[in-house]
Amino acid sequence: MFDRSVRRKAWTMLCLTGLALSGSACSVQNERPTATTRAATEARADPFAGDWGFSTRCYKGHYVGITLKREGDRYTGSWSDGTDIRGSNGLLKGRASGGKLVFEVCSNYVESGSYAQCPKYEGRVGYFERRGGQLVWYRQSGDVIDEYAILDREPIAGVDPEEICNE
Repeated sequence: MFDRSVRRKAWTMLCLTGLALSGSACSVQNERPTATTRAATEARADPFAGDWGFSTRCYKGHYVGITLKREGDRYTGSWSDGTDIRGSNGLLKGRASGGKLVFEVCSNYVESGSYAQCPKYEGRVGYFERRGGQLVWYRQSGDVIDEYAILDREPIAGVDPEEICNE
């Protein structure tokens, strides 16, 4: 009799454990999206939205940061671009078409040779294009468009201490 009750309790515990585990597995697989998880999923699915960055300590340093947010068929965001000596930042807006995000920019500061000061935007300045997991910034000067910077989706804070500069 003792053996039978112990077996019954053990079997009951095993069944309850199985139910609990299968229920939690189902709830994890079918987790209801929150605003935070939905935004993260959309940013990952979107080829341009999110935070992008590039940094090097070579050649007086170069640091670029781009933040893009999708709003319908348009993108808005901010940019920063600088060296160890000087830098600038501002806002951008654009539209994706044919795998490119063509954008206009404005600068937060009045500088000689810089972009128009915000809120006035300057067009025909360049575009972004995806290359694998990276974002390539093409910059336009007159009729010439050159590759300017290759940015990573989740920029590493600071610069790579192992970086070798051939200056």
